[in-house]
Amino acid sequence: MKKHLLWVLPLCLLCGAMIFGIVKRETYIDVLKQENYLDQLLVAEIHEQFAEAQCSNMLQNLPQVPIILRVEAVGEIEHLFHVSRQKIIIREVYAGEGLAAGEEYYLFARAWRLSLDGYYNAINTGYVNMLQAGTEYLVFVEDVLEDLKGDLPALKVYDDGRVSTVPVFCYEDRQSVVIPLSEDPTYVPYKDVKDNEFFTTSEKGLEMLEALKGKILSLYPR
Repeated sequence: MKKHLLWVLPLCLLCGAMIFGIVKRETYIDVLKQENYLDQLLVAEIHEQFAEAQCSNMLQNLPQVPIILRVEAVGEIEHLFHVSRQKIIIREVYAGEGLAAGEEYYLFARAWRLSLDGYYNAINTGYVNMLQAGTEYLVFVEDVLEDLKGDLPALKVYDDGRVSTVPVFCYEDRQSVVIPLSEDPTYVPYKDVKDNEFFTTSEKGLEMLEALKGKILSLYPR
């Protein structure tokens, strides 16, 4: 009897995990099929004190990143099951070997994904808004991957484990809306901040992020 249970229990756990995965995947697909699905999601804002630390870290470390590019976004962001990606065209290479203007890649970041757990249905963006088609961005990349479930190689946005703010900066100015929050969770309706470049809980936090952007863009002008 004990030997019988030894293989029955793992089998039950495996079946349960498979069923859970199928249900989650169907929920994921159903959300994406809905018109203006982003208007039904939340997005997280970064606390002011964390924004300050992030800005200091990025100002010091980003110029050392191995691949630095000016890119143009193509089309809309694509959501796979565990990661989201954006097709881009390289417009200028500031740093990095083997890359050239005019080449197409997918761009993805560890923070980019949909989170549909039924409690906080959210789009995770790393506190920086998604790329808009036809707009140019300065991006900091740590690696080139040959396969991300697509026909193009993928560029992985820099992430040193301490930088939760995705280092992607729009060359255009954006008017960001701040929805003040003092405690966790810092989720707000995406539809209320969808034109932002940065998502932060205070005006001071926004000022720090915009000041960082100005300094970084001055190092890599168009």
